[in-house]
Amino acid sequence: MALFLILDLSTSPTVAARQIGDDLTAVKPATPKHVPPVAKMLLEFLNKFHLAAAYLANKLPIVVVSPITARLPRDPCMQKPLPAPDCLKEPVQAVVEVVDHRNGSLNCFLDPRTSLQQAAVHYRGQSSLHFSKHQLAVTLNQGAEFLGFPSDTQFVLHGPTIDSSLLRNHLAHWLYRGTTRYSPRTRHVVLFVRDREDPTDFTPEYKGIYLALEKISYGPSRVGLAPLDASCRGSELSGGWAWQINPLNYGVYSPNIVRDKYETAFGSGERPVLTYPSGEQLTQRMRDYFVDSTTSPLSRLYRALYENMTSPETLDVEVDIGSFVDYFLHTEMSQNTDAYRRSTYFFKDRGQPINAGPVWDFNLAYGTGANQLDWLYKPFSFWKRLTCHYKFASLVPKRWRELRAGVWSDEAITDFLGNASMPIHRQLTKCSNWTSNELYCANVRVGGGTFTENVEALRQTVVRRAAWMDGRVASFFMALNASTCVPVGTLPKFNCASNGNDDGCLRDPDAYMDAVAFPSDTTGDKSNATLDTPSVDFCWLSVGVSVAQSALTPFCSGYGYCATGPGAVCKCIKGKQPPSCAAAEVEVPVQEVATTTLSSPSPLPTPSFAMSPYLAAGYIVVLTLSIGGAVAVFCRQHRVGTGESSGFARETPASYGT
Repeated sequence: MALFLILDLSTSPTVAARQIGDDLTAVKPATPKHVPPVAKMLLEFLNKFHLAAAYLANKLPIVVVSPITARLPRDPCMQKPLPAPDCLKEPVQAVVEVVDHRNGSLNCFLDPRTSLQQAAVHYRGQSSLHFSKHQLAVTLNQGAEFLGFPSDTQFVLHGPTIDSSLLRNHLAHWLYRGTTRYSPRTRHVVLFVRDREDPTDFTPEYKGIYLALEKISYGPSRVGLAPLDASCRGSELSGGWAWQINPLNYGVYSPNIVRDKYETAFGSGERPVLTYPSGEQLTQRMRDYFVDSTTSPLSRLYRALYENMTSPETLDVEVDIGSFVDYFLHTEMSQNTDAYRRSTYFFKDRGQPINAGPVWDFNLAYGTGANQLDWLYKPFSFWKRLTCHYKFASLVPKRWRELRAGVWSDEAITDFLGNASMPIHRQLTKCSNWTSNELYCANVRVGGGTFTENVEALRQTVVRRAAWMDGRVASFFMALNASTCVPVGTLPKFNCASNGNDDGCLRDPDAYMDAVAFPSDTTGDKSNATLDTPSVDFCWLSVGVSVAQSALTPFCSGYGYCATGPGAVCKCIKGKQPPSCAAAEVEVPVQEVATTTLSSPSPLPTPSFAMSPYLAAGYIVVLTLSIGGAVAVFCRQHRVGTGESSGFARETPASYGT
């Protein structure tokens, strides 16, 4: 089924253009007499748009988000009782349009859409939630390619606001992919949102330059994990698991811990929030496995760090040390102040140790947060303990030198920033104030000087930090004591080798580095056991719900508590009833279970004019933009006249990942 309105392109460009308006150079196209009501609505829309944005030719792809069932929330909004999410994060159905010519030609607003998808869209973020340049989460109704990313459903439109280079997240994910590990693919776009205060006004509003990226998820082309569901038994329950760590005061709480001396020593203040599998897929058997002290991945890891430092080979069973080394080096080079304590992800595949990653959120990185000449890991007992393990101490300098000789070299970083900034720079040349929210401009809140100067400042920050690390990564070989390694358990005397009495690394560090091989990646198997019925656990399902008026979010719908460990159920307070403890007037949200089976997008449904005016007009406007087959003629003539048909450097595949 065709997704676009088709004009008679057999007519001349002039005649075709006049099907929209008599004079393409006029600010307001004329409205012909005796036009049908629907056509009149379309022309009125074009009148309001003034066609200034319609003809803009972008070096970057264009993304247009058009809510079709309701407007996106306004701040302040009416907060519903728990367990409702923050009212600013209320999702709405929308149409997401893309113009992305990958043949080197410019992207015009009224060009035919290269992609047209229905999606659930909502604002996202924590502190950034209240920025005027909102971050948007986009969940496609059906899996599809998006801006060249592999087919999936979950994506993010990240609006750099305090990053005046617009490149920090882009750079960070590219660097992490350089380790051969997964990190979200990224690509810069310009964003329009059709969501004005007047519900009858569908004029697209320019939002600025955004970074489109994949959301961390678990399936094909992302973090591939063995399916973990109610069919799993015995050793099959060992994976795949994935969780996120956030501090207790960051709007989340979780009973997914085992309270004992091991957790107190190395996990105190951290609460793992499960990101895979979802709360709707869990059975009691699965939940108990994750929080039982004998099987819990985190309990086993903390116990090994506490009790087995004098038998260091046992740690390999619990963690993929190579992934922790890569995460550590990437975090330290980025100076990401959020790392180690929030937005920190881990996963464990079936029959495999825990992996650190993927990485996420670099708004406060590369000099915008911490910029001190010191290691960032030192306040965190878990990471301090790891540096006292001989394999970690050996692999940190070995891996660093390997990466610095290739994809993390000063030359590679300089080339990447130059190539990635070029299309943005050319986009901004038409701005009188490049930081503003005017057409073509970046829309950033901070940043003095020119865009080029901000990119250069970022480059200097990165290479300066890398040079500082060059001279210090070999310093992790040391005599061990309770101060440097956390005062619990029995420690070896040195972290040179498996033999804790060996101090040779203090005299010949290179020989000891060479003696430890960097581990290779492994892949788990899939489950094929018989299915039983999953249940919804309100101790887990409501974890991570954020409420605008509260820094700490309880679980059990906010009206109860859960014991930690196996068999936890909600204990309700204030007269609320189990199992959810939700207020009687509140419908407990049960999210749709995500599937890893992706299919091609289906056509949009035919608009029904029995819909609300807002919904019907939304569909009409989406279809209106498809008549760009005619108006694009003007756009193409503009390109030829200005010599911009191919005279710019697009982001290469290396810029946004493959």
